[in-house]
Amino acid sequence: MRAVAVCLGFFLVMLDSTIVTVALPSIGGGTATLQWVVDAYTVVFAALVLAGGSLADRFGARRSYHGGVSIFALGSVLCACAGSLPGGGGAWLIAGRVVQGVGAAVLMPSSLALIRSTYPEPAAQARIIGLWGGLGGVAAAAGPLLGGALLTVAGWPSLFLLNVPFAVLVLCVGKGLVDPPVVPGARVDVRGVVTSAGGLALLVAGCIAYRADPLTGAALVAGGAAVLGLFVALQRRHPAPMLRPDLLRHRALRATVITGFALNFGFYGQFFLVTLYLQQQRHLSPLLTGVALAVQAAGAVVGSPFGGWATHRFGPRTAMLTGLLTGAAGFAALAACMQGALPAVLVALFVVGFGIDTAMTAATSLTLQVAPDGHAGVASGLLNTLRQVGSALGVAVLGAIGGFATAMLVAAGTYLLAAALVALRTATPVSAPTPRVPAPLAGPRGRRTRESS
Repeated sequence: MRAVAVCLGFFLVMLDSTIVTVALPSIGGGTATLQWVVDAYTVVFAALVLAGGSLADRFGARRSYHGGVSIFALGSVLCACAGSLPGGGGAWLIAGRVVQGVGAAVLMPSSLALIRSTYPEPAAQARIIGLWGGLGGVAAAAGPLLGGALLTVAGWPSLFLLNVPFAVLVLCVGKGLVDPPVVPGARVDVRGVVTSAGGLALLVAGCIAYRADPLTGAALVAGGAAVLGLFVALQRRHPAPMLRPDLLRHRALRATVITGFALNFGFYGQFFLVTLYLQQQRHLSPLLTGVALAVQAAGAVVGSPFGGWATHRFGPRTAMLTGLLTGAAGFAALAACMQGALPAVLVALFVVGFGIDTAMTAATSLTLQVAPDGHAGVASGLLNTLRQVGSALGVAVLGAIGGFATAMLVAAGTYLLAAALVALRTATPVSAPTPRVPAPLAGPRGRRTRESS
């Protein structure tokens, strides 16, 4: 029951994300509006998830986990009521997505910190992380099907109300989890939150605007880059930064978090485009679109436990490479068969889902292995930050590319670059002695891992 409790929050977040994407054509509006319905959530998630990790380390992961679930449920209610509120349903819907992003940013790193403290042995961690990702895959599979069915009989607000009973269930069964040690000096970096959120929002806004107005888009991108540069400079001088410099000195951890960025960049960018492609070009109903996307989610359901097994059997490096190369092959297949038979598209979607969750399970496991004791929340928050940045930019960038096939090939190239980085940065040198790992970045209980150099 403890394993299910610690994984249910991720289940809730994944269920919401896939349901919302399926509902986009029914919500209505132009492509830019629909991109903001997705990215209002992911930008806030990305900007606050490191702060959420700090909250977990300072006040206890279990308290943060429950608080994040509660905030997520409140945001879901606001989204469901958006159409009946004054001032326009679109603005309220985006506001509700912002609140959901705050809740997700708090609960996600807390859930991973609770896995580490409740299951301290590496083998048990790998199995529970596999379950964590597997339940997320089940949610991703159920989301499109439930979304298509609910859209047919009740309209898109019901998709957000569905989150509420799941949130109540999480709060009821999550009381037996073991809190990790807290770090009394940890505190939230307010300037870091503001500059990271502002910079990322400008960057995403520029990518979305570029297709309609290249000059404005380029100006927004430049402004976002400047604000993010200020964020990096502030982090170097802050006594308790959101982004710990010593974490980024570890080359395996750098490769892992960049892999998380690449995985979400490709997945959420293609998920956004595939949903529109199936309904607008293939002319499938919302329910049949949900069935097609459930095939991809089924690949994730299979890929998560496989990734946990492969991580335990062969190590996270091999599992990450396997997943990235498989995902790249799936994207290339989508580009090749977009005008072909629908069964070929479904096979390609399954391959993409399998590859993504295989690699993500391994990346998550490696992150927890190299995280310093007492800072699992911040380390997992770093991974999830880069993942959500990838999600936001994936929707913005791939959505702005002219042509479905071209966008899929860009996603495939991103995965191949990530695979090259993993191959170069997570391998233990054979001819040279293994370098000594600085004490703050030792694995759990002070043990070295084969991937830590």
